[in-house]
Amino acid sequence: MIISSIVSMFMTGGEAIIGTLLLSTGLAFLITGIIRHRRYGEDPESDERSKKIGAYGLSYAWLTGLIFMFALFWLDYLTVLTLSTQNALSLSILVLALSAAVYQACLFRKGDVE
Repeated sequence: MIISSIVSMFMTGGEAIIGTLLLSTGLAFLITGIIRHRRYGEDPESDERSKKIGAYGLSYAWLTGLIFMFALFWLDYLTVLTLSTQNALSLSILVLALSAAVYQACLFRKGDVE
């Protein structure tokens, strides 16, 4: 991606946004790979426990998102809160992503799921 961004920047004279996007994405991937290699070395990054915790966290996040969207539907139906489609989808995506991260962090801190 970094090489593609450099080529793109030279081809467009630095005026297109795509070169900057590719460069920042490539650098993010490179930095993430270096950090993960330093943290885990040659050991596997995940095991059965971490996969199980990840699956449970995503399941809980899915249920949280479903309940949140159900609440948004009823708030709109009862005209308590009226949101545009774009705002409702943005809030739903935000709730799904944040709840997944929070649930997984809590479950990893707890150590295991039952």
